[in-house]
Amino acid sequence: MTHETFAALGCTEPFLSALARRGFTAPTLVQAETFQPGLEGRDLLVQSRTGSGKTLAFGLPLLHRLKDERKTQAIILTPTRELAQQVAEELQSVMPRLDVALLVGGLSYVPQLKALKFGAQVVVGTPGRVQDHLDRQTLDLTEVGMVVLDECDEMLNMGFLEDVEKILAGVPPTPQTYLFSATLPAPIASLARRFLKDPVRINHAASEGGSQHADIAHTPCIVPEHLQVKALVNFLLADAPSAALIFTKMKVQTEEVAQALRDAGLAADCLHGDLGQQARNRIMGNFKEGRLRYLVATDVAARGIDVEGMPLVVHLGIPTQMESYIHRSGRTGRAGSKGSSLALVTFKESRILLAWSRRGGLKLEWRAVPTQAEIREKRTQALLDRVGALEAPGMEETATRLLEGRGPVQVVAALLSLVEGPEHAGFDIPDAPRQEYASEKRPFKPRPGEKPGWTPGKKPFRREDRPEGAGEHRPFKPRQGEKGGWVPGKKPFRKDAAGPKPFPKKRPKG
Repeated sequence: MTHETFAALGCTEPFLSALARRGFTAPTLVQAETFQPGLEGRDLLVQSRTGSGKTLAFGLPLLHRLKDERKTQAIILTPTRELAQQVAEELQSVMPRLDVALLVGGLSYVPQLKALKFGAQVVVGTPGRVQDHLDRQTLDLTEVGMVVLDECDEMLNMGFLEDVEKILAGVPPTPQTYLFSATLPAPIASLARRFLKDPVRINHAASEGGSQHADIAHTPCIVPEHLQVKALVNFLLADAPSAALIFTKMKVQTEEVAQALRDAGLAADCLHGDLGQQARNRIMGNFKEGRLRYLVATDVAARGIDVEGMPLVVHLGIPTQMESYIHRSGRTGRAGSKGSSLALVTFKESRILLAWSRRGGLKLEWRAVPTQAEIREKRTQALLDRVGALEAPGMEETATRLLEGRGPVQVVAALLSLVEGPEHAGFDIPDAPRQEYASEKRPFKPRPGEKPGWTPGKKPFRREDRPEGAGEHRPFKPRQGEKGGWVPGKKPFRKDAAGPKPFPKKRPKG
């Protein structure tokens, strides 16, 4: 946050009242730096992390520049459906009467065509569905004066860059363009040079290395890959976070991990690209409203998931790039709240994570997998705290009847068996074997009868230092082209020497 206010930046009504209703009084750093250039119509090239307030950073100047006309004046492209929906909701929360056309796959064309027909002022969509409407000639971009490319590096990773270029080619010349990208690989830099004119460059990616995760505790744990799901169950049973977003590498893993959590008595579900839009909306609604505590997702499916107060992010293995790890972890510890990023990694991945921590200024606090005894102790203490804080005068008569004929210990034990089943016990996971580094290995010691190896400070072995008679036990091996020599204990071979005669050749019959 900055010390400025939205009013001091130049934000006007009714946007100030809408921001105040949502509890936004001071802009974030990226919002403060983009507002004035955006209001002046300048192009923006912004590098900033997830959760830094990027939607309002381009949304506020865009909304200020909209004209009161029923025609498409701005188009916003995002890599995923969830992110497009989030952007549309964020804009309408600041300007409730805004006409938005949400053009994403997995939804019916009917409301999309209706919104376009009645002249939606802003189009928010994914590149694939927007290009589809352009091919059908149901989307008119001739009046578009503002273009936003949100999470452009992710659109590159998902193969949407060609569609993005086609869409930009259909926009009138020299629109105001906002390009937001956490990283700036060569294809994105080339796209910026082609479509942005004298942009204002804002780069928080470099300065956010250590400070961006100041409110996030990074707690990795070394676990063999085949035991990581069981270790995850133990962590969730022991720590009992109110919610967690769990990342896997492949979408087939999401269902397996979610089922393992449900088997352990934990409320979990998964989100991946094969789910229909109705199922995705239902799962996301349950997660945001707290009916679902743990959500397992891939990187792509999790784009656009923004849940306030997310206490924990879990990585089952680490992604291929440090930037992806930063983005994942950045979904917790937002707006000054504390968060935790738990990474279950193999030994090889732990070395990569250590390198990332040095490069990005992240402080790692290594943890061990909670044991079954620790899980039992923590869950018992949590239950004691909950029961100690409760008063239930309406249940006293029932309690009296339960105590008839049975001792209080037996009654409490019976009630606990209804709450704490065997599935809450966790798994017995052996400690990860200690890896021995080359510097820690013991010096070579030959076995009895073996030649000693080289030792630092010892003179090299020379043939003239060989003991007398050494090597005589070895049979003579002639060089190429030489005849076989004499071998000790064996008589020389002679043609007239007596010996077994060869079998006589069989004569042909006839």
